[in-house]
Amino acid sequence: MSSHDEMYSAHINNYLHCLRYLASFQQENGLQFMRKEGEVLLLIKQEPGQPVKYYMNKSGMSSRWFNEILKQLLTAKLVVQEACPDDSRRKLLS
Repeated sequence: MSSHDEMYSAHINNYLHCLRYLASFQQENGLQFMRKEGEVLLLIKQEPGQPVKYYMNKSGMSSRWFNEILKQLLTAKLVVQEACPDDSRRKLLS
């Protein structure tokens, strides 16, 4: 692994740590201040490699809003979408 890859990995780990902290703070205090984009990103990064429908169901959002948020995360390159090796129609996120 190159030093650039290590720095990127550390940066992502710090980012996810912050998201986890915000999510737990939000849950403990009953305040909704984290955007839905952050919640979806945290779902995907905590359990990478699941199908799109898994995250949509877990998020509790409508398919329309979930897909809009997913499109934004993919465009920002915060999430990667891959075809499932067992079923090419199925998309996995990480």
